[in-house]
Order: sequence, then structure tokens, then C-alpha cells
Amino acid sequence: MFRYIRNILLSTLLLLALATADAYGTHVYGTAKEYAGSELIFYRYQDRITYINEEVFRLKIDEDGNFEAEFGIDRITYIFAEFGVYYVYFYAEPDGNYELLLPEYIDRTDGDLLNPYFEPTEIQIGIKNMKNTDLNYLIMDFDYYYNRYYDLKMEELYINGLKSDVDTFINNINARYKKYDNPYFQQYRRYRIAALKNMVTKSEYESALVYSYYSNKEILYDNPAYMDLFNSIYHNYFDNYLVSPGGADLYRVITYGHSISLLHKLIGSNPKHKRKQFRELVMLKGINDAFGNDNLQWLPLLLTLDSLYITTEYPIHQQIAQNIADNSLTMAKGTVALPFSLPDTLDNMMSIEDFRGKYLYLQFANTQSYTSAAEFDVLKRIYDRYKGLCLFVTILTDTDIDKAKKYIAQKSLKWTFLFAKPNDKVLSDYKVTAFPTYYLIDPYGMLVMSPAPSPSENIEKYLFKIIENRKKK
Repeated sequence: MFRYIRNILLSTLLLLALATADAYGTHVYGTAKEYAGSELIFYRYQDRITYINEEVFRLKIDEDGNFEAEFGIDRITYIFAEFGVYYVYFYAEPDGNYELLLPEYIDRTDGDLLNPYFEPTEIQIGIKNMKNTDLNYLIMDFDYYYNRYYDLKMEELYINGLKSDVDTFINNINARYKKYDNPYFQQYRRYRIAALKNMVTKSEYESALVYSYYSNKEILYDNPAYMDLFNSIYHNYFDNYLVSPGGADLYRVITYGHSISLLHKLIGSNPKHKRKQFRELVMLKGINDAFGNDNLQWLPLLLTLDSLYITTEYPIHQQIAQNIADNSLTMAKGTVALPFSLPDTLDNMMSIEDFRGKYLYLQFANTQSYTSAAEFDVLKRIYDRYKGLCLFVTILTDTDIDKAKKYIAQKSLKWTFLFAKPNDKVLSDYKVTAFPTYYLIDPYGMLVMSPAPSPSENIEKYLFKIIENRKKK
């Protein structure tokens, strides 16, 4: 339902991006000898509800460690990258010129790669010769004082709230930074302070805060401080609404009505949401979070989202709606498994199309993972029983491919093995956050089980049932 509209939207956005790239030239450069010969990819978020990212530019670092890139943006943009143990970011302005200072490179250990809870170290990337009035300097300096206070006082703030010295801190930090004439930074400061107030009052005055900071204010879609607080206030908004006195009305409107006008009327009955543009943002956030829970059915949510996409007068809301739909449909049962092209043990490139025609049991694993190794033994027995009826493919993320190949040979694992780098797109496409992870795909490339049970969770029962049903046909 979104596909045709999506193609038009993407074409329009592409044309706009090309026009923008010609009109604006933001330049980054520098030297980082320990990164020589590598390539770093920098991204931005398409929106701050789904956090879907898109590539902005690539830094190809030559053998001497020098790098340079130019890219087009039409507004202040939060740019980020992940490499090694770091998540780095900076704020790029149209026509900006930045000499980047990359951090000392530290690679992730095997333990980091296998740890599903690993979080990269977040740092604001250095920029040489910054002035104290530059946006990046102001945000870096503000965050230092803000985060230092929060880290030192966190327990006291939660326990004592307004009885703590938070008002003194707010007065001091406002006095320190309000003199700077940078609208983006001043909004950033304002909403970070509002988040601190909301935290110490334990959300007791949240309605008043929404009136003061959101209801009739400009929506700052690209400002992290604005959107972080918004996402905190409206986290699981529809799910919380369902258990409120008016919850039955919301359930009926979405489940039976699929009516965007009725949803506007219901959400707009709260005076905080009187303004249509802000009300729609609240609705988008509510729908997005509801997809991750089980309180509202998937199809009615999608139909409601489709109605919002069609009727909205705000292009940014169309993009957010499309991103929510993409997120909800990606890797969902009954949808097409996403494409990939990866080398096998003989360095032949294999794509998912090469495995059409039979059911495919797809495993993401790492030979250094204890759980993966244990599952290999069980999978080996299942493979021996079903290898003529079903295809088995394992995508390994081992950093030492030669060592992994020796492991495969020593264990006499006979099915197909492919290799992906730890940061390969296939891992994010297939939402792999832990090893091993499994999917079952039908002969036409459609996801039957997403995710699928592991070998030790009795996937054989499902394979047997599928094969028997096919024999009957």
C-alpha cells in the first residue's frame, strides 16, 4: 500500500538531495595516520522517531592518513559514525569547513563483537581550531557541565527532586550560556534544561511542561534535545492511553475504524494537542511505539498509518510515516527476506536468490560464541536428516575468516557457510543483535518464521510439519 507512494517520495527526495548538494558544500578534511587505508562512513538520522539512518558521506583515508570529503546539507545536521569502540558525532552546518580530529583507533575485541549488550563509547568528534562561539564548541562545553552535574548528583536528584540544588545549577548554567547568539544552541540548551526539570519533578508537572515547551512551539525535528525530551514524554503513548479511562475509545478508533479523522478528534480532545502539526507528531510516535508491543493489532495500525500518510499536509510527517511502515514491515512474517551478497568458503559470491526453490533455514553465528558452537552440533544432526528437503545456510561474522574455515572443516560442517564483516549491512537488515539468530524462509523468498526457533528449540518439529504438508500437495 505504501510502495507506489514510496517510490514517488524517494524520487522526489533524491531530486531535492541532488539540488541541495549543488547548492551547499560542507567540507571535512584532516589527517589520521593510524586510519591509513581505511574507509569511514558517516550517517544522519532520517528522523528522530524511527532513527533510521542514511549515509551522508564517506571518508576514504589514503596511505598517508589524509582524508577529505564534501557533502550537501540544507540545515544544521547531526552527523555520526561508528568505528572500533566509538560512536562519534558532530554538528555540520551548510557551507561549513571542518578539520576533524579522529580519536585514537581502538578495535572491538571478540568479546565486544559477541556481546549483545555492547555499547560503543560516545564522543563528540574533535574539530581543530574551534572558536568558543562555534556550535560544536558550545554544545560540547554545555554537555560537559550538564553531564558532569547529572553524573555527580543523579542519585540525589532522583531522591530529593526539587529539594536538591537543581535550581541553583540551572540558574548558573543558564547564566553561563544564554549570552551566546546561536538559535540552534539556545534551543538545545532550553530543552536539555527542561528534561532535567521533568526528571527531578518525576514528571509531576509534565502537562504544564508540554504546554510550555511543545503545544504551541515550533517543532524542532532535527534538534536532539527537543526530540529526546519529546520521545521521553510520549514513550509508549498509545499503550499508556489504552489503560487510561479513555482507552476503549482509542482501541475502537484504531482496531475497527482505521479513521484518521476520528483519531485526530480523539487525540485533539486533549488541549495540549490542539495544534494539528504537533498532534500528528504525537500520533506518529504513538503508532511507532505500538508496533513494538502487542496491545494493538499490526494491520489496523498499518492502515491507520497509511491514512495519516495520505492526509498529512506536512512532508516530514510523510517521511516519518513511511519510515515507520518500513520498520514494521522489514523482516516481518509474510514479507520478502532482504537481499544480501556474501562470499562463501571458496570466495564465491552468493545471494539470497541462489537459495530459492526450497525452504531455507538461515543462521547468523560466530564460531567464537559458545552458544553458536553448541547449536552447530544440534544443527549438524538436523542437516543430515533434512539436507535433501531443505537448505541450510550459516552467515558467520568471525573476524578471522581463515580460522573460521578451519573450524568448519574440523567440525565436518557440510552445509553452506557465508562470511559477513561485523558491521555488514546484512546484520542490521536482519536485526541481528545476538548470536546465534535464525530465520525460516520459504521457496519464494518469503519469511515464514521471523525469527525462527533454534535447533535446540525444536525447529525440527516445524521443518517436519512443513515437509509433510508439501508432500501432501
